[in-house]
Amino acid sequence: MQGKLLRSLTTKSTKIHAPICLYIQRFYARNVTPKPVKSVKLNDNVYKIRNIGISAHIDAGKTTTTERMLFYSGLINHMGEVHDGNTVTDYMEQERNRGITIRSAAVCINWQDHVINIIDTPGHIDFTMEVEQALNVMDGAVIVLDGSAGVEAQTITVWRQADKFSIPRLVYVNKMDRPDADLDMCVKSIRDRFKVIPLVLQLPVKNNKGSMVGLIDLITMEQIIWTGNQGCDVQARKLTPEDETIYEKALCARGVLSEQLADCSESIADVIINEGNNQLIPAAQMKEALRQAILDMNHVPVVCGSSYKNIGVQKLMDAIVDILPSPCDRPALAMYQHFEDSLCARAFKVVHDKHKGAVTFFRIYSGSFKKGQKLYNIHLDQSEQISRLLLAEADDYKEVSELQCGNMAAVTGLKNTMCGDLVCSSEKAYKSARKSFAKASKASDEQLNELFNARTRIPDPVFFCSIEPPSQAWGNYI
Repeated sequence: MQGKLLRSLTTKSTKIHAPICLYIQRFYARNVTPKPVKSVKLNDNVYKIRNIGISAHIDAGKTTTTERMLFYSGLINHMGEVHDGNTVTDYMEQERNRGITIRSAAVCINWQDHVINIIDTPGHIDFTMEVEQALNVMDGAVIVLDGSAGVEAQTITVWRQADKFSIPRLVYVNKMDRPDADLDMCVKSIRDRFKVIPLVLQLPVKNNKGSMVGLIDLITMEQIIWTGNQGCDVQARKLTPEDETIYEKALCARGVLSEQLADCSESIADVIINEGNNQLIPAAQMKEALRQAILDMNHVPVVCGSSYKNIGVQKLMDAIVDILPSPCDRPALAMYQHFEDSLCARAFKVVHDKHKGAVTFFRIYSGSFKKGQKLYNIHLDQSEQISRLLLAEADDYKEVSELQCGNMAAVTGLKNTMCGDLVCSSEKAYKSARKSFAKASKASDEQLNELFNARTRIPDPVFFCSIEPPSQAWGNYI
């Protein structure tokens, strides 16, 4: 009954029905289908947290990829589509009408006993500040490429932004189902444009018609085929010499990957020298070498798939957990460490909710957030009190009582805190950390003020326009 109602409503194109359609689609996505939705389970182990941003050129498939990740993690029970205007992270009316991401959206999921905090960022250069604010608090990034286009103009922009904040990253080559998709071309464009060493971890598997149906995992030497059921039915098997051409191709590619890892891992080099066979390198050892290689910023793992066709997304999520760094792998700026166990967090986003008011997003660098806690804003030299402590699910929120170091927090009740503001538990904690950092770094008062009071730098505008609200109500809201 609900499905028929949804289809009848979504066929309407009038302005009267548009808000109703969006509401019904959202309700349907979250409540109607029988598959149970899992609630996010927080993990106190900081090593099992991944804070990642997803960035790309326009239309490379960032939002579709994010939507699949939410579905396979169990956070949602129905996959929305960008062209239908019902994805979770594109929740603004303008985003759904235009099929683009305008502002970054945060969401928290569980995968393989890990917590992944995802920020889906815009692809248009017009909203590049949203990307920069997100990357500023990330520990890793997923750069999505169109498999038929390779590196594009905005890819270069987001790559430079990731370089600015020294963000380790992996590349996901999307849209490999297209006839003109070319993994080798994409790998070459990464090498030529960014002067890095691409580490190819997967090869696409295509059927007789040239359509992608699965991939070969070079680390485990498995062939993985997606057979349907929205990408939930997966068949995996070990490759053997009987596979002939596929096996030889995979063996050759694994040999190249092993040699590349040997350049930055002594343990891998020892196995190759002593055994003379890259097949004897355990998968766990290769993953550990990849984790180390990605931190030097000269090596970039490359995986592939087709998010729209529901192929390869689970393996991308595995790569995020296995390869991208945790908060512990990327030590915070030296000044954060001087807060020790006391709270220290930086605001990276403020959104205004009609019901909750200002919702401020923080990255927690030390200590923990607690519901009802008082915060000291270092830049403003004043205290504010948290009203509610939330976990973000795009425009939906789950209330929690406490969030530990390494996590992303959304809080309400802060009226004056802005993007870039640094907050701590008290003025006393700030002065103690400042004194400790000054002693360790020999920094001058001017340098200390610049570090502790640094706010987000807003880029110069490139376009000017006037805004005329359609009604008095909209005028008041703006």
